[in-house]
Amino acid sequence: MACINLNLDVDVNSCLSGLWASLPLLGRPKSGIQKLEKEMARLRGKRDDIKNQIDQADRQGKIPTNEVSQWLREVEILEGKVGVIEQDFQSVSCFSCNCFNQTDGTSSQTQRAGDQVLIRQSSNYCSIIRRVAKELGEANELMSRAGALDPVATVGPLKSTVMLPISHRPPVGIESYVEDIVGYIDGGEDNIIGIYGMGGVGKTTTLNRIQQHYLLKHTIFDRVIWVVASKGCQLKRLQMDIAKSLGLNTLQENDGENTCGDKLCSYLMNKNCLMFLDDIWEHLNLQLLGMAHSATEQGQQQHQQPRKVVVFTTRSETVCAQMKAEKKIKVRCLDSEQAWQLFEQNIDGDVLSSDAGIKFLAEELAKECAGLPLVLVTIARAMSGKRSWEAWKEALHQTRDKHEWTTIGLSEDSLVMYKAFKLSYDSLENDSIRECLLYCALWPEDYEINKFEELIPCWIGCGIFDEFNMINEAFAKGYSHLEALGAASLLEKCDSDKVVKMHDVIRDMALLMVSGLQGNKRKWIVKAEIGLSDLPRQEEWQEAERASSMRNEITSLQEYEASTFPKLSMLILHGNINLKTIPPSLFTSMPRLTYLDLSDCCITELPKEICSLAELQYLNLSDNHIIRLQFEFGCLSKLENLFLRGTGLEIVPNGTISNLSMLQWLDIRNIPLVTDWWWDELKCFKGRHQLSVGITINATTDNIQRLNMLPPTVSIWHLTLDGENISKLPNYDLGTLQWGCRVSDNLEFLCIQNLRLDRLELAVGVGRESSLGCLKRLDFRFLNLLEEISLNRVRLNNLRELSICGCPMLNDVSWILQLPCLNFLEIIYCEGMKEVISEVGNSNPISSSSIQCLILWHMSDLNLIANRPFHFPYLEYVQVYDCPKLKKLPFGAEILKNRLKVIKGEDNWWNNLDWDDESIKDSLTPYFSASSCSREAMVLASLIMVYDQFRNEASAFWSRRL
Repeated sequence: MACINLNLDVDVNSCLSGLWASLPLLGRPKSGIQKLEKEMARLRGKRDDIKNQIDQADRQGKIPTNEVSQWLREVEILEGKVGVIEQDFQSVSCFSCNCFNQTDGTSSQTQRAGDQVLIRQSSNYCSIIRRVAKELGEANELMSRAGALDPVATVGPLKSTVMLPISHRPPVGIESYVEDIVGYIDGGEDNIIGIYGMGGVGKTTTLNRIQQHYLLKHTIFDRVIWVVASKGCQLKRLQMDIAKSLGLNTLQENDGENTCGDKLCSYLMNKNCLMFLDDIWEHLNLQLLGMAHSATEQGQQQHQQPRKVVVFTTRSETVCAQMKAEKKIKVRCLDSEQAWQLFEQNIDGDVLSSDAGIKFLAEELAKECAGLPLVLVTIARAMSGKRSWEAWKEALHQTRDKHEWTTIGLSEDSLVMYKAFKLSYDSLENDSIRECLLYCALWPEDYEINKFEELIPCWIGCGIFDEFNMINEAFAKGYSHLEALGAASLLEKCDSDKVVKMHDVIRDMALLMVSGLQGNKRKWIVKAEIGLSDLPRQEEWQEAERASSMRNEITSLQEYEASTFPKLSMLILHGNINLKTIPPSLFTSMPRLTYLDLSDCCITELPKEICSLAELQYLNLSDNHIIRLQFEFGCLSKLENLFLRGTGLEIVPNGTISNLSMLQWLDIRNIPLVTDWWWDELKCFKGRHQLSVGITINATTDNIQRLNMLPPTVSIWHLTLDGENISKLPNYDLGTLQWGCRVSDNLEFLCIQNLRLDRLELAVGVGRESSLGCLKRLDFRFLNLLEEISLNRVRLNNLRELSICGCPMLNDVSWILQLPCLNFLEIIYCEGMKEVISEVGNSNPISSSSIQCLILWHMSDLNLIANRPFHFPYLEYVQVYDCPKLKKLPFGAEILKNRLKVIKGEDNWWNNLDWDDESIKDSLTPYFSASSCSREAMVLASLIMVYDQFRNEASAFWSRRL
């Protein structure tokens, strides 16, 4: 087995630079692509015909044959390959960019003659031509096999049906609603059912419980769809969300609403469908959502047609009438007995039992909640840590103080909720946590906010954590504040531990608080994801201090007068994906701006007037098309946080970043690897504070040594080592002395990708106690030859997350037993892996794991998670997809005594698992929900396969020529 060493004395790019210019002209790749597109159109047509036959057979209780399933999978993979080829061809044919083969940071010279391009324009044309020919042959072969696919379906195995109660522990007060609505649906007469009631009364909870019932009862509906509407939601967004939940890829962003509606209707036409629409505020055309109402026509009996049932929630009974709901159910507030029961469930029992006076006050406080579940839970959680009679007396007085609340002018319902919010808000430990909560309202309603990429960076950029030396310390404070907000039920957990969500009523209350109540003069303009095409009118900005217009449809900004934004300190335009230019007057009209987020737009260049933002401390330009920074950029003397991740940045004038004296956080991940401006800027950094850097670099010895030689004021916080531009990398030791303190001592996130090595060892250098001791996340990506990963005296005691993707030769990951704090394990597309953990009970005495989330995708040979009994006392979430040989789970019913919440996977996989006792399956079934692989996952799988092919072809190509 090859040993790994990072001593590369040959500059491969320099050696090949002369070869690029000497290669001859390539001819007419476009004609080959046109032939391929024509053949793919024929293949898609045949594929759609076969799918239609499968849909018809599905209604007769049949399932696709194995041969047909394999054929469809091969077509889908081929589609992914062809899509990437077309994308690559467009990239290398572009005059204005050099994104496919950047060698020196300057634009390539392009010369066209008919359909010919110089090889200097892109070294990948030869690969594209070869790939086109190969995929054309594969398309022809698939088309020839299609005629022999008969029959397309066969009788499937009978599924054992386990009759379960609607819930093993339903929330207080909603059992009767759930049972009634399930009865209406099963009765077959009511197809549109409206659930209405005031905010926070439990409508969404009721809808969730009904959905869980039908996810377990698979025999009634072919499709069960859940979609959240929210206030101001656009119909087009709803249509795309429905398509995503169905795994339907035919809807395009540029399709009109009617076209999308037709596609949804066509797909759902012959299917029995149950759709849950949560939180609608106005009439929605159900036909445009694919739910054409199956009414009786021309004497035809309704039960002969596929059923389309819609259950929706709304705050308004009027909306129920507009939707022509055949059954309307009002969710009412809890009665006094139910209210006390819910209050008791959400408070420490020993608090109530410790003092009769406290219990009396608690009962009185529960009465003030007016039977609203959200209010009861919010106040109970806020008071849970209060153990003195005086604290409870003060809380009761605050909620009853008429003088405090009469001037607010809210409706009675809203006033009850606001009192609860204010009490919970005031009960938070400090102003820092309170401020964090308010900033969560900047995101759209019902939006799942990424903790790491969005929320905590926002808090840091707003200066909430103003006393820290390293960005690591700020993140630690951020996670601590998230925990406090979650414990107070002011933020909600989601399926993924990476995101949180704010209840829409809590969000409303937060926005009320920051918009002038109780003499608060701060003004926030929050119009996120509501379909805006322009910013609000200029006269609205005179008192505005913070503004969020993220995820809208703004395409351009007008010119602004100097006095337009006199008080604005924060502006968020993130996610306006068609916004291309910024007028210079925008910057000159914002004298107090400290926070500017222009990420995920389509901006190509910033005007030099950016230097007028003299107070700017936070600037996010990530995921734009910017290729150069203006020299004036270096005049932002107060800038502390700069994000350039995912840009095409190639040109950075000397001193532009190194002279930013207040800079503390720089993110330059996923920027073209061939430019060296990062080294020139970091080695000369003259900042007053410690600078934490996130960076992606070519994995060469020179670059590693450069990192080691950074000045003491610079440390690496997030590092991606990429071998994409390296032809061969032998031995690689990540823990020797070549990893200086600038790299390893504060590193929290490490990603190693695209390296050609068969053994990877994380080792500690001689004389060092431990390296990589702060590491929290470790990713291995596209290591095609990797067979073994091992640890050598490295103590990754803080590692929380491990993700392995595209390592087809990897045998197992038994070394994770040496990771005491690992709680997230994701393994994707490691086709050679047969066991995740193969050393349990042998040389390794550890037989349990701290893992909370386990994700296994696309591993055709995986048959065991562990080869002996293995304990997962903290496991909460399991997802398995496309692991057909995995027939047994390494745990039994005892897992229910721990923390298990969700098991996701394919129906066939779940129903064909082997159980020592069928009662174990019955016990675990309430936690299982059927799910297909997401569109993103399928695209990832296709990209991995195409990537493997591309690298093999490139290697063979250069071997022949060298």
